[in-house]
Amino acid sequence: MALTRMELRIGGMEGRQDIQVIRAVLDKIEGIDAQDIRAGLVRVEFDAAKVSSNTILAAIANAGEGYDVSMF
Repeated sequence: MALTRMELRIGGMEGRQDIQVIRAVLDKIEGIDAQDIRAGLVRVEFDAAKVSSNTILAAIANAGEGYDVSMF
């Protein structure tokens, strides 16, 4: 199984609470194998056969605080 890597910039992500919110959202998504979350940055490895990048982007964008999510 080959994993897809994605790096995201997250605007509006300022502190430890935001990291916890995003971690909780990503933990609920089947197909995510690994995640690295830091202030303003999320790196995710996922199985594209189980979850799409759009699903991951939408989950973070709708995670309560209205984060501005963009790929780079």
